[in-house]
Amino acid sequence: MKGLAALDRLTAALKRLPGVGPRSAQRHAFYLLQHDREGAEQLGRALADALVQIRHCARCNTFSEAELCDTCSSPRRDPSQL
Repeated sequence: MKGLAALDRLTAALKRLPGVGPRSAQRHAFYLLQHDREGAEQLGRALADALVQIRHCARCNTFSEAELCDTCSSPRRDPSQL
């Protein structure tokens, strides 16, 4: 929208999601801003937290909050098997 840089940035960010085109991104942005501002804040915090806390397991490359995921760090796991 003309003159609303923050809305344009939000719409552009939402368009980066798979399957979300320009019109869907704009609808999502409008919905969050008009009807669910609390949900928008929760979404923003959850995304920011995930970006800081979640990484790839050093051994198997799955998502983990530690250097090794629960599976790879388990003492019961046989490292010779997949």
